[in-house]
Amino acid sequence: MFLALAMGQDAAPELKHMIVPQANGSRGVSLAAFNIERGVEYPTVVKLSGNVEIKTPVCVPARKKGANMVCEGAMVVHADAAEFHEDSGQIEAHGNVTVTPLKNRY
Repeated sequence: MFLALAMGQDAAPELKHMIVPQANGSRGVSLAAFNIERGVEYPTVVKLSGNVEIKTPVCVPARKKGANMVCEGAMVVHADAAEFHEDSGQIEAHGNVTVTPLKNRY
């Protein structure tokens, strides 16, 4: 059974999701928030607000010179708002911010 919303009552906002590919070929960065704004050009700065979650792989150079990156685990950033720079992977988080390492691959 479905109930109609009362006049002036808004539905809960839906979380939006986006994956940003990485230039080095590693796993993409997962972005989620109630609001996501992205410019037309690539690379650009992605602006996120409302229940922000950014999950990015943790990558380090392999031991051999010229070898690919080794990506193990991830870092998860939760914030009220954030900007994600597609060119550098830089995250500028604002408001209530937490950073949590994930040891397993995601």
